[in-house]
Amino acid sequence: MLKKLLKGIGITILGMFILFAIIATWSNIKSSNYKETAIPYLDTALTDISSWELDVLKKYMTPSSLEGVSEEDLAKLVRAFSKMGKLKEFGKYEFTNVSSKAMAGGDSGTFVTYVVPAKYENGDATITVTLKEEQDSFSVYHFNLNSMTLIE
Repeated sequence: MLKKLLKGIGITILGMFILFAIIATWSNIKSSNYKETAIPYLDTALTDISSWELDVLKKYMTPSSLEGVSEEDLAKLVRAFSKMGKLKEFGKYEFTNVSSKAMAGGDSGTFVTYVVPAKYENGDATITVTLKEEQDSFSVYHFNLNSMTLIE
Protein backbone atom coordinates (compact mmCIF):
# COMPACT_ATOMS: atom_id res chain seq x y z
CA MET A 1 0.00 0.00 0.00
CA LEU A 2 2.78 2.44 0.96
CA LYS A 3 4.74 1.53 -2.17
CA LYS A 4 1.77 2.38 -4.39
CA LEU A 5 1.25 5.70 -2.63
CA LEU A 6 4.92 6.66 -2.93
CA LYS A 7 4.95 5.56 -6.57
CA GLY A 8 1.85 7.71 -7.26
CA ILE A 9 3.43 10.73 -5.56
CA GLY A 10 6.65 10.21 -7.52
CA ILE A 11 4.81 9.99 -10.83
CA THR A 12 2.82 13.13 -9.98
CA ILE A 13 5.97 15.09 -9.11
CA LEU A 14 7.70 13.86 -12.26
CA GLY A 15 4.67 14.84 -14.35
CA MET A 16 4.63 18.34 -12.83
CA PHE A 17 8.36 18.73 -13.46
CA ILE A 18 7.92 17.71 -17.10
CA LEU A 19 4.97 20.10 -17.48
CA PHE A 20 7.00 23.03 -16.09
CA ALA A 21 9.93 22.16 -18.35
CA ILE A 22 7.66 22.13 -21.40
CA ILE A 23 6.12 25.49 -20.43
CA ALA A 24 9.58 27.05 -19.86
CA THR A 25 10.85 25.74 -23.20
CA TRP A 26 7.76 26.94 -25.06
CA SER A 27 8.04 30.40 -23.47
CA ASN A 28 11.73 30.63 -24.39
CA ILE A 29 11.01 29.67 -28.00
CA LYS A 30 8.18 32.21 -28.26
CA SER A 31 10.24 35.03 -26.74
CA SER A 32 13.21 34.37 -29.03
CA ASN A 33 10.91 34.61 -32.06
CA TYR A 34 10.19 38.24 -31.19
CA LYS A 35 13.60 39.29 -29.88
CA GLU A 36 14.83 40.44 -33.30
CA THR A 37 11.63 42.23 -34.31
CA ALA A 38 9.74 43.42 -31.24
CA ILE A 39 12.66 44.75 -29.20
CA PRO A 40 13.92 47.18 -31.90
CA TYR A 41 10.33 48.36 -32.45
CA LEU A 42 9.90 48.88 -28.69
CA ASP A 43 13.18 50.81 -28.45
CA THR A 44 11.91 53.30 -31.01
CA ALA A 45 8.26 53.38 -29.95
CA LEU A 46 8.86 53.76 -26.22
CA THR A 47 11.52 56.41 -26.76
CA ASP A 48 9.16 58.39 -29.01
CA ILE A 49 6.15 57.91 -26.72
CA SER A 50 8.27 59.14 -23.80
CA SER A 51 8.39 62.55 -25.46
CA TRP A 52 4.85 62.85 -23.99
CA GLU A 53 3.27 64.33 -27.10
CA LEU A 54 -0.32 63.35 -27.88
CA ASP A 55 0.18 63.01 -31.64
CA VAL A 56 3.20 60.76 -31.16
CA LEU A 57 1.27 58.43 -28.87
CA LYS A 58 -1.64 58.28 -31.30
CA LYS A 59 0.75 57.45 -34.16
CA TYR A 60 1.87 54.26 -32.40
CA MET A 61 -1.50 53.07 -31.04
CA THR A 62 -3.80 50.69 -32.90
CA PRO A 63 -6.99 52.30 -34.24
CA SER A 64 -9.12 49.99 -32.09
CA SER A 65 -7.24 51.09 -28.94
CA LEU A 66 -7.98 54.72 -29.71
CA GLU A 67 -11.69 54.12 -30.38
CA GLY A 68 -12.63 53.72 -26.72
CA VAL A 69 -10.80 56.85 -25.52
CA SER A 70 -11.83 60.44 -26.09
CA GLU A 71 -9.24 62.94 -27.31
CA GLU A 72 -9.64 64.86 -24.05
CA ASP A 73 -9.02 61.80 -21.86
CA LEU A 74 -6.00 60.83 -23.91
CA ALA A 75 -4.60 64.36 -23.55
CA LYS A 76 -5.08 64.14 -19.75
CA LEU A 77 -3.25 60.84 -19.70
CA VAL A 78 -0.32 62.24 -21.67
CA ARG A 79 -0.17 65.28 -19.35
CA ALA A 80 -0.11 62.96 -16.34
CA PHE A 81 2.67 60.84 -17.84
CA SER A 82 4.66 63.97 -18.66
CA LYS A 83 5.28 64.35 -14.91
CA MET A 84 7.88 61.63 -15.40
CA GLY A 85 10.09 64.07 -17.29
CA LYS A 86 12.65 63.11 -19.91
CA LEU A 87 13.59 59.51 -20.50
CA LYS A 88 17.03 58.52 -19.20
CA GLU A 89 17.19 54.80 -20.00
CA PHE A 90 15.36 51.52 -20.30
CA GLY A 91 16.21 48.39 -18.36
CA LYS A 92 16.08 44.84 -19.68
CA TYR A 93 12.96 43.95 -21.66
CA GLU A 94 11.07 41.08 -20.05
CA PHE A 95 8.93 38.97 -22.37
CA THR A 96 5.64 38.18 -20.65
CA ASN A 97 3.52 36.34 -23.19
CA VAL A 98 2.27 35.99 -26.72
CA SER A 99 -1.32 35.20 -27.59
CA SER A 100 -3.44 34.92 -30.68
CA LYS A 101 -6.96 36.22 -30.42
CA ALA A 102 -9.89 36.17 -32.79
CA MET A 103 -12.30 38.92 -31.80
CA ALA A 104 -15.01 40.93 -33.45
CA GLY A 105 -14.21 44.52 -34.28
CA GLY A 106 -10.82 44.15 -35.92
CA ASP A 107 -8.79 43.25 -32.83
CA SER A 108 -7.98 39.78 -34.13
CA GLY A 109 -4.31 38.97 -34.36
CA THR A 110 -1.20 38.11 -32.42
CA PHE A 111 -0.38 40.13 -29.31
CA VAL A 112 3.03 40.24 -27.61
CA THR A 113 3.46 41.65 -24.09
CA TYR A 114 6.65 42.99 -22.51
CA VAL A 115 7.43 44.58 -19.15
CA VAL A 116 10.15 47.22 -19.26
CA PRO A 117 11.75 49.06 -16.33
CA ALA A 118 12.55 52.66 -17.19
CA LYS A 119 14.36 55.56 -15.59
CA TYR A 120 13.00 59.03 -16.15
CA GLU A 121 14.19 62.42 -15.03
CA ASN A 122 11.73 62.48 -12.10
CA GLY A 123 11.64 58.83 -11.08
CA ASP A 124 11.61 55.18 -12.02
CA ALA A 125 8.72 53.44 -13.74
CA THR A 126 7.59 50.06 -14.96
CA ILE A 127 6.06 50.00 -18.42
CA THR A 128 3.80 47.18 -19.53
CA VAL A 129 3.20 47.27 -23.27
CA THR A 130 1.25 44.92 -25.50
CA LEU A 131 2.07 45.01 -29.19
CA LYS A 132 -0.25 43.89 -31.95
CA GLU A 133 1.67 42.14 -34.70
CA GLU A 134 1.04 43.67 -38.12
CA GLN A 135 2.25 42.40 -41.53
CA ASP A 136 5.86 43.47 -41.12
CA SER A 137 5.80 45.53 -37.93
CA PHE A 138 3.80 46.18 -34.76
CA SER A 139 1.37 48.68 -33.25
CA VAL A 140 0.89 49.48 -29.57
CA TYR A 141 -2.33 47.83 -28.44
CA HIS A 142 -1.97 48.56 -24.72
CA PHE A 143 0.39 50.89 -22.84
CA ASN A 144 0.60 51.14 -19.06
CA LEU A 145 3.11 53.10 -17.02
CA ASN A 146 3.35 52.52 -13.25
CA SER A 147 5.35 54.87 -11.09
CA MET A 148 5.18 56.39 -7.63
CA THR A 149 6.07 59.70 -9.29
CA LEU A 150 2.57 59.83 -10.78
CA ILE A 151 0.97 59.53 -7.35
CA GLU A 152 2.88 62.38 -5.73
